Amino acid sequence: MRQTNTKTKTRITTLLLSLLLASAPALAATQTDTARLEWRDAGHHLVVDARDGIVRVTTTEPSSYFGVRSGDRILRVDGQPVRRMADLTHALVGNKATRVPVVVLRKGDQVTVDVDTAAWSEVLAVETPPIPQPATPPRAGG
Repeated sequence: MRQTNTKTKTRITTLLLSLLLASAPALAATQTDTARLEWRDAGHHLVVDARDGIVRVTTTEPSSYFGVRSGDRILRVDGQPVRRMADLTHALVGNKATRVPVVVLRKGDQVTVDVDTAAWSEVLAVETPPIPQPATPPRAGG
């Protein structure tokens, strides 16, 4: 009798774990990560939108300047997956190379394009706020 109980508990546990694992992608997909990067300069315009794990180039003018085209979905930068705007920023800003390979989904096909990091450096330049210094503790007895 005890062995049957153990087998039943094992089956129930396995079933629950299977259901939990199967629902994990659906749970992850319900989290929204939305960001928009819009940059305009004399003669250059770039808009990149990130939503629900998809980073897509909405506008690029002129198209040859940034190395990507309007409608491209950015998949990887220098081998690193891109699912959020932070992934894109980290991969391009943190890269010391002057050109990096970017894999995009363009009209249903994966295409690798070489992107000039200098063109993106102004767009992705983010001022880092200074690190706050801890407050000076009050002096004892004073």
